[in-house]
Amino acid sequence: MSRLRYEIGPIRPPNEAYSLLVRFTRNCPWNRCIFCHVYKGKKFQRRTLDEIKSDIDTVKTISDHIRELSWRQGLGGHVTEELVQSIFASGTYNDSFKSVAVWLFFGGRNAFIQDANSLVMKVDELVEALRYLRKTLPSIDRVTSYARSQTIAQRLSVQDLVRIREAGLTRLHIGLESGSDTVLRFMDKGVTKEQHIIAGRRVKEAGIELSEYVIPGLGGKKWSVEHVVETADALNKINPDFIRIRTLKVTREMLLHEKFIFLRLPSCKQFHSPAPNY
Repeated sequence: MSRLRYEIGPIRPPNEAYSLLVRFTRNCPWNRCIFCHVYKGKKFQRRTLDEIKSDIDTVKTISDHIRELSWRQGLGGHVTEELVQSIFASGTYNDSFKSVAVWLFFGGRNAFIQDANSLVMKVDELVEALRYLRKTLPSIDRVTSYARSQTIAQRLSVQDLVRIREAGLTRLHIGLESGSDTVLRFMDKGVTKEQHIIAGRRVKEAGIELSEYVIPGLGGKKWSVEHVVETADALNKINPDFIRIRTLKVTREMLLHEKFIFLRLPSCKQFHSPAPNY
């Protein structure tokens, strides 16, 4: 039983720290943004419905086992701090068990769909996977995911998004990063300001909560004003439910680091500047 595993991707939004992580796709279908190194060198893959459902079934089995442990320890089926600590300390249970234990301890109500852009799935398959998740793990009442504006603007209608919401998706996290087309092109984001606005408005119209991410300093000194003004304009036109700020930190693993070297910037040895001098 303790050898049971399900697949977990590399990242999730900070506010999904205690959510169940369920991997519908692997890696990123775009994977060209020069400020992101998470998926570089990794191939994007669509997981099959059978794979996704199998992982969900595994989570259910692990969850049932943890509750059985609770009964055996005299905790009445409750997943307490004491029970979670015993699972982490035992040396018997793998990361899948530990993840489910933490998820149950914090209520077992939230799930985050991985990886970078689950909306690239066929709508019918995504709908079926979401319904299966909700049916198999009925304690879940909030399901969120990352998505790309370009995918929504070019491939999905409001009606498609309504179907996805009705199947169980409640919130989307989208990396706006900047509203400046100049900055978006430089960062090879693969989306325009107009597509960001179209996508955000569609998500809102479909009744899905929207969280937009912005990176201050992404315009460097050269495009600092344009970055601020155009980003504010885009956000005002989208009117998302949440605006989240992510600090820029340029590391050697990023393609953006190569831009520093190419441009021979005087501050390139630090790689921590929130305002690169492009």
